[in-house]
Amino acid sequence: MKRYFSWYGIILLWATPLYAQQQAAQPKIVLDVWDAVYLDGAKMGHQRTTVEERQLDGQKIYHTTRYMHLTLKRYDSVVTQRLALSTDETPEGKVVGVSMTQYLDQDRKIVQSGRVEGDKLIVRTPSDPDGRAVPWDKDSVLGYYAQERLFHERKVKPGDRFRFRDYQLPLLTAVSLQVHVKEPEEKEMLAAQKDGGEMKAIKIRKRLLRVEEIPEKVTVNRAPISLPRLTVWLDEKLQPVRQESNTPLGRMTLYRTLRPLAQKEGAAPELMADFGLNSRIRLDRAIANPFEAREIVYRITVKDDDDPTTTFAHDKRQTVENIHGNRFDLRVRAIREPAAVEASGKVEEEFLKSSYFLDCGNEKVREQAAQIVGEETDAWRKAQRIEKWVHEHMKGNTEVNFAPASQVLRDLQGDCRQHAMLTAALCRAAHIPARTAVGLVYDNDRKLGPGLAFHMWTEVWIKGQWLMLDAVLGHGHVGAAHLKIADHSWQDIQTLAPLLPVTRVTGKVRIEVVEVK
Repeated sequence: MKRYFSWYGIILLWATPLYAQQQAAQPKIVLDVWDAVYLDGAKMGHQRTTVEERQLDGQKIYHTTRYMHLTLKRYDSVVTQRLALSTDETPEGKVVGVSMTQYLDQDRKIVQSGRVEGDKLIVRTPSDPDGRAVPWDKDSVLGYYAQERLFHERKVKPGDRFRFRDYQLPLLTAVSLQVHVKEPEEKEMLAAQKDGGEMKAIKIRKRLLRVEEIPEKVTVNRAPISLPRLTVWLDEKLQPVRQESNTPLGRMTLYRTLRPLAQKEGAAPELMADFGLNSRIRLDRAIANPFEAREIVYRITVKDDDDPTTTFAHDKRQTVENIHGNRFDLRVRAIREPAAVEASGKVEEEFLKSSYFLDCGNEKVREQAAQIVGEETDAWRKAQRIEKWVHEHMKGNTEVNFAPASQVLRDLQGDCRQHAMLTAALCRAAHIPARTAVGLVYDNDRKLGPGLAFHMWTEVWIKGQWLMLDAVLGHGHVGAAHLKIADHSWQDIQTLAPLLPVTRVTGKVRIEVVEVK
């Protein structure tokens, strides 16, 4: 079954758990199957699932790897994403280890692995090679191989309902899934047909048993996130042969097929759907001088959310009004400089510390920050200097993958993500507490018209309050044309989980402009 973590957009490549690499025995291949991956009806890549039988300390272990390779179009640029997760489990499906390797940019990677010890999972990362212990419910989590065999071994039939738990290493939590077995139905499948010396894929229709998997919500940075439902279709042997889910990238469908068909090149770049442009939210009208507006009221309608008013952040800058069911008004005010506050309060240490992505402790980052701020002593003006420097020196490039701020500083290219991360790291290096924020920003495209695009920017703690800066725009402040969804310090994080809150909005909202001041 498809891993629910795969649709985040995190770039992963298969890695073996550190403790499992010590074994010398040659593994036996138990399962090796391929799926062709389609997005919104166009072939975009493949997934390979392999299961190896190994021996670990005299015990039989199944090591299962799911590797996905996608070619996508984002803002007219073609990007490749490779993604994989692995589990080690006993023949009964009891998980004893999990792992992943996250590819960033220029073949840089983060290896993350977890080893089960009693009721703890010892997680090791590059910044914490000794590992840290997190809670582990050893009796409830199913490994990937057990999930592959689940329906066949249970001999499922229409009307069956049950649960199982799947561990999400990047979130350090187990997710419970409710399984509903429905009636059989006719669905399209891929079949191989020889055409001369070439093998081609043709569509056939088969009667398949429908199964729906509904995951529980997960919490990321205090925000509840709904993961997409997964529909699986089973053949007469109760083996999964087709899977489908609605992801932020689009409708993703996996067809079980032969390796040559799975690996066959997909749609040409010019025919690909642009998920960057397609994720854009249309507005009912244009906003004159949006970045100079001091206040804008947006009417927002959210579908399929239990608590729609929490989809956007609430603070002094953004307030919710006129709530009517799943519709509400979001009043956004421009705050362009520090305001007088009665008590400045104290910011948490995590917003000043160096972390994997915001590596402000890096020598080059510290040197560059010192050079930018010079003799300036005012924190707000220091932060504005940093924003201006990043704006003037960064080259826009939507093909750049995620990387630590120190790498962004070396390359000086990227999109809003790289701009925001570098600005935040430089601010921390200049002793200014900083974090990043994700949300929407006004964009009036000549072809597409007025709309809101997903965006990332920086927030700095100045005189007891969080203020926004956007190095992509370089205005020295942020007005009412930015709608904030969430923020994060990136402390103790080596995945892109802080970006997950945008999934509460992707494809789920309609936004109108009510008032502009």
